[in-house]
Amino acid sequence: MNTTALLGGLAIIGRTPWFRRLAPWLLASGLFTLGCLVRLPTAMQQQRGEHARSAELEAQHTAAVQQLAKLKALKAKVATAERHIQEALWYLDAGQGMSDLLERLSASAGSHGVLIEQLQVRDAEQQAGLQRVPLELQVTGPYMAVRVWLNEWFAQPAVFRSGDLAIAGVDGQPALVRLRLHVDTYQTKAPPPSAEFLARLPVRQLAAGPSADPFAPRLAPWRGNRLTGVPLKQVQMVGHLSRGDAHEALVVVAGTLYRLRTGDRVGRDNGVVVQVTPGQVEVHERLFMTGVWHPRTAFLSLQRRTGKEAPVQDENIEQMAADVTAAAPGGGSVDLPG
Repeated sequence: MNTTALLGGLAIIGRTPWFRRLAPWLLASGLFTLGCLVRLPTAMQQQRGEHARSAELEAQHTAAVQQLAKLKALKAKVATAERHIQEALWYLDAGQGMSDLLERLSASAGSHGVLIEQLQVRDAEQQAGLQRVPLELQVTGPYMAVRVWLNEWFAQPAVFRSGDLAIAGVDGQPALVRLRLHVDTYQTKAPPPSAEFLARLPVRQLAAGPSADPFAPRLAPWRGNRLTGVPLKQVQMVGHLSRGDAHEALVVVAGTLYRLRTGDRVGRDNGVVVQVTPGQVEVHERLFMTGVWHPRTAFLSLQRRTGKEAPVQDENIEQMAADVTAAAPGGGSVDLPG
């Protein structure tokens, strides 16, 4: 088919009514298709860019959420650390000022019979969030009392850092020691901690005293009666033994019978038996108060009970309870015949 025939055919079609009605639509469709073919690559490229941008934004959002979670965890840790720091700062001085500390120190020393001879508060040294206040102490008292007082004082919630310490006997004062001590105390302005923290504080245990006093004077050897740690009011005289001019008292402590002779030690206040008679035991004690020793005389009177009397060789036994076990002077137990 040549060009002339084609053009002739198109001319015939163009003169038909239906073609005239469809021609605008065909032209619009052609132009739309042509425009799509021209703009489609650019639109598709823009769509791919928007998809990439959307994925990037989603990744940034996910990272921001993770960082926010980490930030919240760090804030919680910081809050916990700050609370621990505040509790530790409060623990340094246990919420008490210097005047309260010195008052408690003096009261504690007085309750144990320890005399504070010197107390100097040195210049405070400013540190991070606190003040270090050195104290110079010199106290005097029996070694046992000084040890118990010192243990009790350092068992307080407040933190004390001990420095130089020197202890020695006191000239002309047997059984007394003088303690010189340098202590660093700490003062803070921390607010009171929570009740939960205070409830977690460990219960303070009573300070145990030493078992021996290396500064005690060499007294007459005692005969193992085991009564030096018993309060005198718990010792009851229930009987008396005599052999010529020698006298012994029978005393009961916690259901056990002991013998006491002149020179034996008894009670907690350095008591020494100075006289034994059929009716009572005379005990001389020494109490350390207000910096000096004070003598005191105590008596154990015979408790009148229904008992038995029986000779033991050349000994006379008077007013002894019938249902107790006797302790021999050497510390062992013997059965007294009744």
